[in-house]
Amino acid sequence: MPLAIAHRGASAHATENTLNAFELASDLGAQMWELDTQLTKDGVCVVSHDDHLERVFGVDMHISAMTASELANRPGVNVPTFAEVAALARRREAGLYVELKAAGTGIPAWRELAKHGQSFAVLGSFNPAFVRELRGAGCRWPLSVLVPLGKDPHEAGEEADADIVHLCWERGGTRPQDLVTQELCRLAREAGREIVLWHEERPEVIADLVRLPVLGICSDAPELLKAGVGGSINA
Repeated sequence: MPLAIAHRGASAHATENTLNAFELASDLGAQMWELDTQLTKDGVCVVSHDDHLERVFGVDMHISAMTASELANRPGVNVPTFAEVAALARRREAGLYVELKAAGTGIPAWRELAKHGQSFAVLGSFNPAFVRELRGAGCRWPLSVLVPLGKDPHEAGEEADADIVHLCWERGGTRPQDLVTQELCRLAREAGREIVLWHEERPEVIADLVRLPVLGICSDAPELLKAGVGGSINA
């Protein structure tokens, strides 16, 4: 069955990419947590989709312009370090699906996982160079390339030398599941690659996605994936 991957934690119910969102994701049945990485001014890998803090926390500051200490002590801001999230995942026996947003976050994230023997993890990016950097450094964790709508996933997989193609096709109309064809799945399988699917919150779409031969599906509301796999939601 596809893995239930909580997109930025249970971000439909809690502030995205926070420890609370990840805790809640496990409570709701997620097996993995998708998260994003940024880098502080002093080189600490932290978990946030945006470098700028305005959208999530209403603060007009950039993570890359702050030290880790300044970020941790900023009122109204709740950005955990990658090490904190990784430690929580070990306690909750959850996997980590790490999307590398900022340059320079791949190697520190991988080293943190390796230090603790934390093998239930995937590292990936939209940027093929970030994926190739890890491959070239000898990273043995599965590597993923995120593929926007309109880009050929097989070409992206080859370009990044990835183990997984992650299709970010949630905006592919009312039936994006129809884009995941048998031919697409066959070509990925022949290339030795797994497929992970976008974050999806439409029950009627999820009901079809869980029947596809894919490694995992993301969602802001991981309980919908659990219900879909269990057959309790219908198209």
